[in-house]
Amino acid sequence: MSSVNKWTFDLVGNSGKNASRNAKLDPPGFGETRELAKNVKSQQSAEEAEERDNQIANLKMKKAWETSLAPAKSIPMNAIMLYMSGNSIQIFSVMVTVMLLWNSLKAIMGTNTVYERFSTRAPGTEPKGLNALLSLASDPLIMPKIVYVLMQGGCVALGVWKCGAMGLLPTSSSDWLAFLEPKKVLEQSFGGAVSFM
Repeated sequence: MSSVNKWTFDLVGNSGKNASRNAKLDPPGFGETRELAKNVKSQQSAEEAEERDNQIANLKMKKAWETSLAPAKSIPMNAIMLYMSGNSIQIFSVMVTVMLLWNSLKAIMGTNTVYERFSTRAPGTEPKGLNALLSLASDPLIMPKIVYVLMQGGCVALGVWKCGAMGLLPTSSSDWLAFLEPKKVLEQSFGGAVSFM
């Protein structure tokens, strides 16, 4: 067996008709280094891809929490607007209150749509029907969704308070007179009549 010096290169072996154009143009020893670099690069790219996926998942979760707490920032502004509009029934105060209630209820109903962009599942792989209910416990976005609904519920509570302050809620017994039974008279008394004849 003949030992080949590692500093000697076969310049004729890669020059056949089967060799690719790139292999012909490569400097001596470059092909072996390129194959080694490909193997190392494939290992690094797998690790980097996993790390990148983890970073994206963490970033999505952070953005989901920011979205959950965003309605809390609007509660003080809405409270000031409701307070400044007064308690009398006017078009402006009613309009502000109705818009607050309408937007909050619409946001609660569209919670899944808001958090769809933060999902780490592939599109089209969301479970349907009963499986969707069973997968709620393992959903990483369940806590941000609950906080979002609670914050929107705070806006709804603010709107209900305003409706009560304006007198639009039936909170007194006089608001329910149509549904009350008339009082039954248990006894009757008549005054004496004196007749002079």
